[in-house]
Amino acid sequence: MGLPGITREEMAEVDRIMVEDFKIPVELMMELAGFNLAKLALNLSKKPYSNYIIIAGSGNNAGGGIVAARRLASWGLNTQIFFPRGVNQLKTVPKDQYKRVKQLGIEILDRLPDKSLEFKRDSFFIDAYLGYGFTPRQDDISEKVFKFLSNIEILLSLDIPSGLDATTGRNYTDINPVATLTLGFVKQGLLITERKNIGELYIADIGIPINIYYNILRNHWNLTYKKASLKELYLAFKNNPIQKVNKNQSKTLENSYWTIT
Repeated sequence: MGLPGITREEMAEVDRIMVEDFKIPVELMMELAGFNLAKLALNLSKKPYSNYIIIAGSGNNAGGGIVAARRLASWGLNTQIFFPRGVNQLKTVPKDQYKRVKQLGIEILDRLPDKSLEFKRDSFFIDAYLGYGFTPRQDDISEKVFKFLSNIEILLSLDIPSGLDATTGRNYTDINPVATLTLGFVKQGLLITERKNIGELYIADIGIPINIYYNILRNHWNLTYKKASLKELYLAFKNNPIQKVNKNQSKTLENSYWTIT
């Protein structure tokens, strides 16, 4: 019939298994995430843009955005990365990605872009500020980022739009991206939130073995959700690592599910 969503806690366990049990480094998953993000940004660009602008946070989601900037720049596109929290706040792995883009000469700024309407009109924006680990808290910098992104018309979010709860789907911002590229598996919050909060939904293969989802989501495989649907997803990934998602949203979580086109 379709596939269930995955909660924040379940996805965190997937990441732990990947790193600790399968010994697959975060850098590898980050590289795949960023490459797919850059490819989708190009696919969604319906006109030539002067700039591809990444708004990056400090964690692994930022790392995926930084990789995307490197790939876009390598393809000859003008790319900039803005770090509202400052590059000095980057965690270890995304900081290594930052060092690579710095060597390439990509423009890097420790602030938000200016508010020029012309600047926004000629630019394709990527939201790589917060990922699925977001929990609401009082944070002046994040509030400024949320306000800025809420005024961007052409915006692609990585994994989950910044400020959206990955489990409950509650949106703590007014950000309305044109599309969201989620990684590995559709987060439960994406499945049950309003469509305007996420735009078109896509999913990217970042190399997570299928058996991990069989085990992590073992309580879901029943009459509603079939393992065959997961096999179909991975067969589709074989042909294209980016798939468009159709979600069937019901009033109850138990009757909500997603498929690929």
